[in-house]
Amino acid sequence: MKAEIRKKIREQLKQISDDDYEIMSRKIFENLLTIPEYENSWVLMTYVSFQKEPDTMRVIKDALKRAKTVCIPAVDWKNSTMVPVQIFNEDDIDFSSAIPQPFSSAFIPPDEIDLVLVPGLAFDISCNRLGRGRGFYDRFLPLCAKAIKIGLAFDFQILEFLDVNEKDVRLDAIITETRILKSL
Repeated sequence: MKAEIRKKIREQLKQISDDDYEIMSRKIFENLLTIPEYENSWVLMTYVSFQKEPDTMRVIKDALKRAKTVCIPAVDWKNSTMVPVQIFNEDDIDFSSAIPQPFSSAFIPPDEIDLVLVPGLAFDISCNRLGRGRGFYDRFLPLCAKAIKIGLAFDFQILEFLDVNEKDVRLDAIITETRILKSL
């Protein structure tokens, strides 16, 4: 079931035109700006979007402009873990790998993060998420004790129900181009 959902959403992501991608990503960003959780956060962790995930570069630029501490995940593929690493500008991001990584090694303790923007292939209306299948975020998010956890998604990525288990971490909210869902 999860594999089928991942395949279907990946295909839908590939079908988004560049123009639609820009428009929908901009609307997601604008919706993020309306919530107090973003406005009031000082330490923000975000993924760097790839493969037509909702664009996070607008968020990164805006947060840096507001003098927020911004970190992105440094992935340890061998151990299937990640750590938050502070970036100080866009040049601190290595776009040469499949998933963009930080050049920096300025580690930020996860318990200092106020807001985490979380990627996913699919989400449901109760703010559960389906990632790419390696469990990176499900292992990482519990370390961010005080952080608000928000998924960014396009409307077609929101399903009525996802089958989840005890290892899956529910998010606090999901922001799409047309709505903001909050967990119950």
